Amino acid sequence: MPKYLVFMDIDGTLLTDHQYVTEHTKATIERLQKQDVMFYIATGRMYELAKIVRNKINPDVHLVTSNGAVFDGAQGREITKLGGAAVELAYLIARRDNLPMMLFTPEMAYYTEQIPRFVARNAANFDADETSIGYAEVKSFTQLAKIEDQITNGVILSREDMSRLDSAREKLTSSKLLRLSSSNPNNIEMIPLNTDKGTAVKQIQREQQVDADHTFVFGDGLNDVGMMAEAKYSVAMGNALPQVKSIANYVTGTNYNDGLAQFLDDYFAETAH
Repeated sequence: MPKYLVFMDIDGTLLTDHQYVTEHTKATIERLQKQDVMFYIATGRMYELAKIVRNKINPDVHLVTSNGAVFDGAQGREITKLGGAAVELAYLIARRDNLPMMLFTPEMAYYTEQIPRFVARNAANFDADETSIGYAEVKSFTQLAKIEDQITNGVILSREDMSRLDSAREKLTSSKLLRLSSSNPNNIEMIPLNTDKGTAVKQIQREQQVDADHTFVFGDGLNDVGMMAEAKYSVAMGNALPQVKSIANYVTGTNYNDGLAQFLDDYFAETAH
């Protein structure tokens, strides 16, 4: 059993420029893995995209993906679905308010318009043989009905006009069919009810027999707040949103200044004495 668990968000936390893991961060993770510290990437990204980031470090890093709906548990990959009713409602709201939407399974990304920039960027950052991700456009309710039961999570994106996004958020919240989060002020992240990064962290803590006092969580966005509540060492990045910094127990350097590695280096240097 590990002595410590570390959960790391991806964008704005583990990576710089959405694609690079610094040598310092990589070396710190590899050194601590040899000292019974177990590392998890914890992200809103789909499982296959998160694997690409994991491969930049090493295969012993585990995954919490789709904001906790899909993660590596003791018995293998755990998957929670969003539910057909929630998917249909989100599709109707997004279409009516003319907002782009994406829906995910662990391996597939479905989009209602052109592939959003952040997906195209992610797709451009890896070789085709590294992943088995597929993309498909959803053009009708009939098409949606064929895939709705496979969806684990989704995201609705704004079009500059935040009032339409706020209206969509309000309607989705009042439905009580799903849980909402946000990794960025310009989106609504949709996840299954009673699910977030924090619920995955709690289950992993139980399975690995590691308590909150021996758990580290690093993040910068609102979708990291749930897992921060499960760790004594909840650490906001220097570039984190002010709300995240106010909730976290610690603040470290930015992702560009190896904030994650700095914090872990300092903590384990002190405990070694």
